[in-house]
Amino acid sequence: MTPKEKNLTLSEDFELLHKPNNDLKWRESYYFNWADLKNEISGFSTIGILPNNKKRELVFVLFLDNKMEVYYKEPSLENYVDDITIMLRDNKLTYKMIKPFQTWEIDYKCRKFEFNLTFETRFSPYDFGKDSSESWHQHFEASGIVTGEIKYKDNSIRTIRGFGERDKSWGYRDWHQFDKWFAGHFQFKKWSCAFRKDYEKKKINLSGYIANDKGNTPLAQLEIKTINDIDKFQSPLTSTYVITDIEGKSYSIKSKRMEQNSHIRFTREFPGGYTELFEQMVIMESIDTGEIGTGMAEYLRTVKFD
Repeated sequence: MTPKEKNLTLSEDFELLHKPNNDLKWRESYYFNWADLKNEISGFSTIGILPNNKKRELVFVLFLDNKMEVYYKEPSLENYVDDITIMLRDNKLTYKMIKPFQTWEIDYKCRKFEFNLTFETRFSPYDFGKDSSESWHQHFEASGIVTGEIKYKDNSIRTIRGFGERDKSWGYRDWHQFDKWFAGHFQFKKWSCAFRKDYEKKKINLSGYIANDKGNTPLAQLEIKTINDIDKFQSPLTSTYVITDIEGKSYSIKSKRMEQNSHIRFTREFPGGYTELFEQMVIMESIDTGEIGTGMAEYLRTVKFD
């Protein structure tokens, strides 16, 4: 495989909805995050569609002023339709595709403010490949420039300008099958990185890439060291990453939360235990150059009762 082999043009139907198989846990999802370090605004959002389980998952989390706005809803889905203009919206949260793989808009409305964000892809999208993780059949990601505003009821406005990441995946997904996983999105001025490292029983699987204006280069190795907080959940606090791509180039990165409260924990129970997912918007620092960037650090772990 050549370094750029996966830097291919994606089929336009990747942006649309796909025919589900018969698995109850088949899921198709759209995800976006954003970070504006200067204005200390960050967050993420996802909409997941589970046609066989007859429900959707809508999530919007905004971090600002060391506080958070959280919207989480799992409405029933009795009438699934193959139409993103219907499936990717409710009365508060809406995703709109303006141009495939290039421009998307995210709108969120609540009693306090209206949030409007435009995501413009800055590097070529990267196809992670079929079944590159046990939690998807297909998956692609892209780094972008994000611009927007938060408009309050008193007509005051806070602007947003920074970087973000988006991803799209579909296929069978079961959080509980993994012992743990690490995921990350690193955004620097001239390059970005995205990855997943899964731990399942005795298997370890890495997928991801480095992106810049010359193309995408898959990852070969990733070492992660994490320091946890002293809170009751032992939430991940800081991490150090040593990343090596398939061309042999190495990157050393350290992450820390953008703000003390720029993180959230989700849990799902199952018979005999639970799985917890920590999502953090973070400041990234290149240990090699001192450059400061932003991004997302995600940690999943499954706890089984004795």
